[in-house]
Amino acid sequence: MTEAGDLRQHHQVVVVGGGPVGSLTALELARGGIDVLVLEAAPHTTDVPKAGTIHARSIQLLTRRGYFAAPDVDAEAASTTFHYAGVWGLEITAPPGEGPAIAGIGQSDLERLFTARLIGLGTPVLKAAVVTEVHQDDGGATVTFTHEGRTRVVTADWVVGADGARSIVRRSAGFTATETAPTAAALLGFAVLDDPANAPRGWVRTERGWTVLNVDHTGFSRIITFDLGGPHEDHRRPLTAEELQVTVDRFAGRPVPFRNARSLSRFSDYSRLVDDYRLGRVLLVGDAAHVHFPLGGQGLNLGIGDAIGLGWRLALVARGQADPSVLDVYSRERHACAAGVIANVADQRERMRIGVDGDRLRHELGVLLEDRDRNRALGSAISVQSQPAPSALQDAARGDFAANTVIETDTGVSDLIRLHVAAGNRGLLLCGDASESVRALVEPFWAERVRVIRARNLGATTVLVRPDGEVAWSGELGDGGELVTRLAETFGGSAARARLTSAGTRQPRTGAKRLPADG
Repeated sequence: MTEAGDLRQHHQVVVVGGGPVGSLTALELARGGIDVLVLEAAPHTTDVPKAGTIHARSIQLLTRRGYFAAPDVDAEAASTTFHYAGVWGLEITAPPGEGPAIAGIGQSDLERLFTARLIGLGTPVLKAAVVTEVHQDDGGATVTFTHEGRTRVVTADWVVGADGARSIVRRSAGFTATETAPTAAALLGFAVLDDPANAPRGWVRTERGWTVLNVDHTGFSRIITFDLGGPHEDHRRPLTAEELQVTVDRFAGRPVPFRNARSLSRFSDYSRLVDDYRLGRVLLVGDAAHVHFPLGGQGLNLGIGDAIGLGWRLALVARGQADPSVLDVYSRERHACAAGVIANVADQRERMRIGVDGDRLRHELGVLLEDRDRNRALGSAISVQSQPAPSALQDAARGDFAANTVIETDTGVSDLIRLHVAAGNRGLLLCGDASESVRALVEPFWAERVRVIRARNLGATTVLVRPDGEVAWSGELGDGGELVTRLAETFGGSAARARLTSAGTRQPRTGAKRLPADG
């Protein structure tokens, strides 16, 4: 791990927060050749159990980025049953060739995976570094932090706040946010059950409240209670084992004895969503940008999407290959995703209410889950798969997710996921019959940002896919005007310059310098 004395004064990007989202953001940048420093307040990675559900779209993103093993493109669709508002029966399905619908991976395991990769790349990761202030001006940003009793300062071109719900980066930089007050009180802890065989398992609702027990017969069981009747009187008061025991027994209507309680905490349905994810040279990811009721395991997955959505864009900007306006696209896209999650967890909370209204809403949910199409639509929302993902790449339109499929290249048969992995931080431009025309148009300007691949089985179709799997453009090449416009908007560079060079009809004036072909 990095020592403070080894740090340089200036870095292209400083990432504040080295949890799974912060370390993934830094890793995406480092893989793009960016000089990154990670400052993490904790002295070491802790095994306090937190998020552990990785949903389908997060699996698909992490696989495309090379962090998970690529599945067999011929594998069948994978489905699993999940819960919504405490009711089981929600179907979550991953498309064929995309791997599992859900994976159980601990937050600390992801943090260790990404941090190890960062260290392997030589990226400095400083632990026990507590950031106290972030200041920015037109030329860059200054980050002040304490480490081993000393106050230190580093400068950066860009700062990313990945420092959680109480983010000092968000507060110091002055981000505004939309908040909703809490209406529910929840308790969480891990303990050894005295009688695990007779403990209430899973999601159980009574007239007094909810208990959620993930029973472990040989070790620590996760214990959660939900009181939808009102917020905590004092959410900062430390939770004791006695209070958790009393609450579990009261909600269950009988004793559920446990011992050796640990990792005790309170939480609520309070929500906060920053109005913009970017403020000048400071950007936010993960819980620093959004906080919500943790139903359905969606918080960490939102953060994974943030990290991958920001990483390739900020790398382009930091290298001087794209205008900072591409970061505003990141802000708009991720804000919309977080707003959708906040809305669906609020819907779940209302369906969990105790009383007549909650009973009616749960009955409606039961009817919805029996309708397969509506069930799958809701499952797609929870697993962040609401984007259309046509099985045939030729049918994909802008904004769709490019599902894994066989690609017949000049060097053999591959598939979309493996081509993403090989492309690294670059996008993919898959072209069929017009491959030579596409290369002549694109490679002089975007070769470092987009990998052009002849896909023999696409026919006349050309498809531009972002590093995060979203289709940026699809269609027949024509004069190439639409394609170069979308390339410039997505990856930076000059569409006008590319059109001029491609047309070959206008020559520079005598004595004028030729435009460089680096976009």
